[in-house]
Amino acid sequence: MVLAGAIESFGSMETKVEADGWPVLHHERFEGERLSAYRRRVTEIGQIQDGFRMGRYRGDIAEQMERRLIHLEEQPLEALSA
Repeated sequence: MVLAGAIESFGSMETKVEADGWPVLHHERFEGERLSAYRRRVTEIGQIQDGFRMGRYRGDIAEQMERRLIHLEEQPLEALSA
């Protein structure tokens, strides 16, 4: 049984894991990113990750969601909508 906040060792790396066994993920705020935009971006990232964890995405949809996730992790929302 894995407890929320527990730490698992992977070689020399230690990773905090959720109660469901998935790693705890942290998303940094980009320089100049408004707090409201950061919160929306992190919320969308969490929704996409939950979708993958629950097996909601398959085929082309999974690829689209993966691309969206990568974009959300690499740049602020303002840059994505421009």
